[in-house]
Amino acid sequence: MDRRDFVKRAGVGSIGLGALAASPAAFGGRPGFPKGGGHQHFTLVALSGTTPSVIGGIQHMLVLEGAGTFKASSAHADGGGNFVHVNFAAPAQPIASGKWEVRDFISYSTPVADYGRVRASILTVSVELRPDAGGSLAGTLLVACNVGFAGILTGQPEGFKLDVGSLNFNAPFAGLTHISIPEGESSA
Repeated sequence: MDRRDFVKRAGVGSIGLGALAASPAAFGGRPGFPKGGGHQHFTLVALSGTTPSVIGGIQHMLVLEGAGTFKASSAHADGGGNFVHVNFAAPAQPIASGKWEVRDFISYSTPVADYGRVRASILTVSVELRPDAGGSLAGTLLVACNVGFAGILTGQPEGFKLDVGSLNFNAPFAGLTHISIPEGESSA
């Protein structure tokens, strides 16, 4: 599949613009998104599939976008965003959509170096998905931030992995993540 088909099928263009509007800087000072004191911010716009890629005749893909803040030293995390669960078989059909919210901090690791104000690292949080059709699903979200063009890699693929219900979206397909250095630290 070429890039044009990918963007058209996944709707990444519109989601990406939404994520830019919800950048970490936009959250500074809002309740739940504290500023300063070593807090770090994360953003993501990414797609991940299941392994195997087809389960029950459905090619499951999840488009996830969102942002949040966390402080590893106090085991605190907050944030959320939107999701679209898609049957990626042509033509791509939505299965569900809704909002997701961070529920709790699980872990954070920084196995490699910083790149300016970006910290190549791995954040894991518990989340709750709330489909627009009703109900909720609890899950575990891993966000991996690499600086691939600089060769700074965490050992995880750029993007996210989400275990929720009976589905494990553990095959990052495409996307972009960002995890900041702690507020108050200099990038110099």
